[in-house]
Amino acid sequence: MLRFLLLWIGGGLWCLSSLVLRPKRLSSDRLYQLEAKTGKFNELQYKNIKKYKFNIMSDYGYNLSCELLEPPCLSNSKKVKKIAVLCHGFSQAKYRSLIYAEIFLGMGFDVLIYDHRNHGLSGRAYTSMGYYEKYDLKKLVDWCYSTYGSDCKLVTHGESMGAATALLHLGIDERVTCSIADCAYSDLYDLLRHQAKHYYHLPHFFIPLESLITYIRAGFWYGDVSPIKVISKVDTPVLFIHGKKDDYVPTVMSKQMYRCKKGKKALYLVAGAEHAKSCLVNRLGYEEKLQSFIDKYIS
Repeated sequence: MLRFLLLWIGGGLWCLSSLVLRPKRLSSDRLYQLEAKTGKFNELQYKNIKKYKFNIMSDYGYNLSCELLEPPCLSNSKKVKKIAVLCHGFSQAKYRSLIYAEIFLGMGFDVLIYDHRNHGLSGRAYTSMGYYEKYDLKKLVDWCYSTYGSDCKLVTHGESMGAATALLHLGIDERVTCSIADCAYSDLYDLLRHQAKHYYHLPHFFIPLESLITYIRAGFWYGDVSPIKVISKVDTPVLFIHGKKDDYVPTVMSKQMYRCKKGKKALYLVAGAEHAKSCLVNRLGYEEKLQSFIDKYIS
């Protein structure tokens, strides 16, 4: 009986760990269709702009599926080269970033969108909620500087897991001019405790055991994914964005990181916005906040 109970608990923890490491994902084509159908981006504009699809090899042996979008005007080529690298969220794909790509393209940026590992058209590897993804983002930044030169100005933007990835990346790479973190979690362990209670109705003492299983399978602890520990040590300017009605990733997490960040920071809380809906709820306010923040650091 005890052996059966232990096997049952172990199997349950393995399945819970798989919710993080092997999430159900939307296919790249399906996500594009959904985003276009709901009008989250201008499909005609997207089809008419210049774009290039290519792969970048990760340090971990899989390809990262990338797409470079060029702004419709020539202003970006006449001044300092500006590039925005956009990071999508958990279980999504690069076309989820097109709503933000439109904003950056309108500001004269070249825009690089890509699929995280284990998402979209990129290679299969355990999803790590930002732990390994930050190194993949560094590879994209390497590509940008190699392609555009060391005098380019680079902005990272992320949504949810992508925002956490962008923040964690700042801890290993000082080349980013500024970063925008939209509905990022401050600490994966705290996030999973919150979600275990509110969405799965599980006791929080399962989380350390689940973290152990994850470490055995994928080589990282949940405590290793803690943007708030990184953000307190970096000088890179950061704009934190969060919907005031976000309960999936609690709004308080961005508030905590904003307080923890030393200088060169801004906080934009969007009334009525649930998780990852800030740009949809107030597109004009979102654009204005991005523009004013970026203008402080990129002339």
